Amino acid sequence: MKKSKVVLIGNFDGIHLGHQKLISKAKKIAEQKKQKLVLITFNPHPREIINNTEMDLILPYKEKKLLLKNYGIDKINEIKFTNKLSKLSAEEFAKEYIYKAHNPSDIVIGKNFKFGHKARGDAKLLKDLLSKKVKVHSIDIKRLDSLVISSSEIKKLISKGSIEKVNKLLGRNYHISGKVIHGEKRGRLIGFPTTNLSTEWNFLPKKGVYVSKVVISDKSYQSITNIGVRPTFNANSLQIESHIFDFNKNVYGKKIKIYFLARIRNEKKFETVEKLIENITKDVNFGRKYFKNFR
Repeated sequence: MKKSKVVLIGNFDGIHLGHQKLISKAKKIAEQKKQKLVLITFNPHPREIINNTEMDLILPYKEKKLLLKNYGIDKINEIKFTNKLSKLSAEEFAKEYIYKAHNPSDIVIGKNFKFGHKARGDAKLLKDLLSKKVKVHSIDIKRLDSLVISSSEIKKLISKGSIEKVNKLLGRNYHISGKVIHGEKRGRLIGFPTTNLSTEWNFLPKKGVYVSKVVISDKSYQSITNIGVRPTFNANSLQIESHIFDFNKNVYGKKIKIYFLARIRNEKKFETVEKLIENITKDVNFGRKYFKNFR
């Protein structure tokens, strides 16, 4: 018989404050019982298969797994979600993928978490099915003050550029990551050199300028970041460009993370390059003032 474990189940798209509440509860139980903590999650997201549509995810799967490890999950059981699996009854899923696979002493899930064919599985079913052998903890993770905590609400806020609200609901600063690539070097020519990001993130904040921090080789730098198409230069391809304050190192090819802290303004087409320079100067001053006030 496998050693007993504490099992946490969910999609964990975004790993927001609600998800962190579940992780915290599961970790506490695992520590008390001196057991390993296992997370059961899915790839792709079940809704992609059930609704036959691609979903915009807050975090790519690889990044989600990295973050979950940072939050103290011992093992991630990422189940490949298929059409066949979507037809499995909730009872069969509970027996095969939860009980037999992990021999849980405790199962932790969000109050609204559903599983199995036609989403018939919930906390009540788990309690009815496994309660003699397993303790089921069902936790409400839906609110923070007057704000609704959900991945869909966070995605709406990201789309609006409401980064400070996003960070509040995530319980950490929203970030994207990728590799620094060569751009057109226009920023350098106008006195504001930038790092250009190539990323696999397909869900990005609203176009505009943000106060940001760029992390390179575990070192954090103050910066501003522009997401947009550079309309002043009549360009039309989306670029993610960060101007790092007082920085002149060559970082081409390096992996970086950009943390978004506050929104400065919308993307705008300026009549002249001089007007653009004037506004970037204002953006930089805004950023420097932000860091001075919030350091």
